[in-house]
Amino acid sequence: MSLIAELKRRNIVRASVAWLALSWLLVAIANLLFPAMDLPIESVRWLLLGLLAAWPLVLILAWRLGANASADSTHGKRIARRIDQASVVLVLGALSLSILYQVLQPYAAKRAARIAEAAVADASKAEVSKPAAAVAMPINRGAVDPRSIAVLPFANLSPDPEDAYFADGLAEELLNVLARIADLKVTSRSSSFAFRDSTEGAREIAGRLGVAHLLQGSVRRQGDDVRITAQLIDASDDRQIWSESYDRRISDIFQVQQEISQAIADTLADSLGVRTVEVAPATTDLQAYEWYLRGRQLFIQRGANLPAARELLERALAQDPRFADAWAALAGTWYVWGSYAPEPEGIDSLQRAAEAAAKSLELQPDHPGALAVSARLAAISGDRLLESRLIRRALELDPNNANTWLWQGLGLIEAGHIEAAHASFVQAQRLDPLSGLQLGWLGISTSLLGDQEKGEILLTQAHTFGWRGPASRALFLISLQSDDAAEQTQRYLDWLHDDETLPVPQRDLARTLAPAFADPDLMGSARQTLIDAAAAQPQGDWIVLLDVFGATEAAMDQALAANQYTVQSFMLSLWYPQFSKFRAMPRFIEFAERRGLLANWREAGPPDGCELIETPDILLDCDA
Repeated sequence: MSLIAELKRRNIVRASVAWLALSWLLVAIANLLFPAMDLPIESVRWLLLGLLAAWPLVLILAWRLGANASADSTHGKRIARRIDQASVVLVLGALSLSILYQVLQPYAAKRAARIAEAAVADASKAEVSKPAAAVAMPINRGAVDPRSIAVLPFANLSPDPEDAYFADGLAEELLNVLARIADLKVTSRSSSFAFRDSTEGAREIAGRLGVAHLLQGSVRRQGDDVRITAQLIDASDDRQIWSESYDRRISDIFQVQQEISQAIADTLADSLGVRTVEVAPATTDLQAYEWYLRGRQLFIQRGANLPAARELLERALAQDPRFADAWAALAGTWYVWGSYAPEPEGIDSLQRAAEAAAKSLELQPDHPGALAVSARLAAISGDRLLESRLIRRALELDPNNANTWLWQGLGLIEAGHIEAAHASFVQAQRLDPLSGLQLGWLGISTSLLGDQEKGEILLTQAHTFGWRGPASRALFLISLQSDDAAEQTQRYLDWLHDDETLPVPQRDLARTLAPAFADPDLMGSARQTLIDAAAAQPQGDWIVLLDVFGATEAAMDQALAANQYTVQSFMLSLWYPQFSKFRAMPRFIEFAERRGLLANWREAGPPDGCELIETPDILLDCDA
């Protein structure tokens, strides 16, 4: 008798099919029940491996039991028929449960996003500690670009709450990948992550963000195994248009990012066109990648988190010195350092920022983040032409980066090109509508363009969103255009209260001068007090205070002698009407030349409302 005939007589093939069907059914049940029982992801994998390992034993048992069977006997036919029936039932059951899993999974992910551990919210509360402000934003009822999307924070379902950074990191990496797809508008992280744990529906969230689609998901990590679920929602009718689950090893994380991004691009192909999404692994060292995700999250939160961000990023770079993204994030950390914390003793933060950005660009010559940092460093050093080239290139590579649009606007507003700066701030705010930073600069440019009432509304809203010190400073400078001494005094005190970049002794001294706004007889002594203080501590940030109290000559002396960072802070206020006397001084041309403004004006045109006269002497003739 041939082997095939013998296998048929002993029902080996039927037993094999039946065992595979039973295995499928058991795995489908495990997929549904194991997460609810809080069993780790690898439990499903071990179950599957166990069933496959038992398969040869089942075949051996079937061979032995079928030794005396006869394929032609009634008993043999009955056994074969029962095995076939059992196989059909098992296959139908497994198929039904698999379909049920696919139907229920998106709803489970959506629910998980709402009930994720409080630690997830704590990990980002420094950045999104303003949910009430987010909810207060009006819903956008106007036309919404169908090629727009917001990536909401992924829920952390891992047993270890410390893995919250990983869920956030994955969502942000997806956001970054999607932002590089041409014609797709992607809302910035700071706005979309403001809706962590929000109870609002997809339509309301999308309305506040001004997008047509939402990407939601969850991450469950157990050791080196990870389960990722994601779903794409059409916000117009709260309809799920795509969903998928991924059970992978942590080493496959970049592949999962590419698959999710490609699936979204395919789903939106009618409006985006057919394209291939490619995700280049940022590093092959997963430990360095984890430290980078943690460090970048802390950098985004700014403030007191910067020292920890620096430590984690430097640890990642010690592990993988060729990690360009980590070098760029470290460059950004050092660049903003002076705005939030004293410089470490013996360290020049701007020099460290320049070195880190240069290293990132050495590894990846067109890294948009490193280019953007380099642009701002070029502005600080006075090379405005280089700044313009670098920032334009960064936006070409990453047009959905709200921070780069903001930084372009800062360079323009420093040069007095207010209308162009306003357009850049508008774009930044569209990409990041719930950011106090974006709203604040939009309010400043709006005020400088003449709509003071609307500008003050935007600045007040930015203050509510947490952008307190700069907003209070801007509101104070705007108030100087009125004759209301009480309002000026209050806004002056508000600024000193909110602006933590001013050293405490300087703030305490400045507070004692507040009565001079209401009593002109006190202005002279207040002015002299500031002049003496600036002479005693020339490295302090005195320029604005000196000019506000009428010591314009002393303010110019400070501006020409102060360090780069102090001058850069003043540059962002240079075009308020308050400083018109400062700009009219003969030495202003010397100041402008040192700061690279003169070269910028010759190439890009003079400031709005001004004419640059070159002969016989260089003169900037402005309307106001």
